[in-house]
Amino acid sequence: MADITLTQAEADTLIAMEKQCVDEKEWLFPGPGEALAIPLTSADKRENFMLDVSRGRIKLTKATYQNRPGKQSS
Repeated sequence: MADITLTQAEADTLIAMEKQCVDEKEWLFPGPGEALAIPLTSADKRENFMLDVSRGRIKLTKATYQNRPGKQSS
């Protein structure tokens, strides 16, 4: 990937810029654990963007444990 340096003002301009799909293709929302990248372009066609859509999975084996002190009796 190219090493590009932007000022905050340039980044804000790109983020605020109106974006349009490159083509009229219909996209299906990705299934669990899948992803897709939709090409976009600015209204004046001078800037190109990618819209990344990813979907996570529910892992039934995932658990979180936290050890914390209980209430102290008075």
